[in-house]
Amino acid sequence: MEKAESKFTGGLFMHIVTNAAVFASIALTAGLLLPFALCFREKWAAKNTIIDGRRHEFYGKPYILFMRKLFFLLFGPALIAIALTILFVILPDSDSGEISVLGFALVPTLTAVAIGVFMAWLSLRMKKWITRHTRLCTKKD
Repeated sequence: MEKAESKFTGGLFMHIVTNAAVFASIALTAGLLLPFALCFREKWAAKNTIIDGRRHEFYGKPYILFMRKLFFLLFGPALIAIALTILFVILPDSDSGEISVLGFALVPTLTAVAIGVFMAWLSLRMKKWITRHTRLCTKKD
């Protein structure tokens, strides 16, 4: 049994146009259209991807991703609230009520680490969602 060809058929011009449209829609709407832009980009990439002679198809719906985005946006303020709670409630010196030098150094570091872990987790969740909503078409090209 001969193995069919795997390739990407998208061109440079459409790659640039697609990514420019995605960037512009995200920038002009302050991220509000991020789910729609990501789905647009993934549909273009899947349409131009052929593996073993079969095209990919992305069928993710942007409104579902939008609802997930709202859920994820609630985590960002929660991380900041936790950091501020540590800074103003847990770390102040019990005698004077002032925040120690360690507190000023520790809270930004913990916040950066927490946001970094959150962004890595969010990126992984996005990749899983995209993969879950991508399939191979049944007919061969």
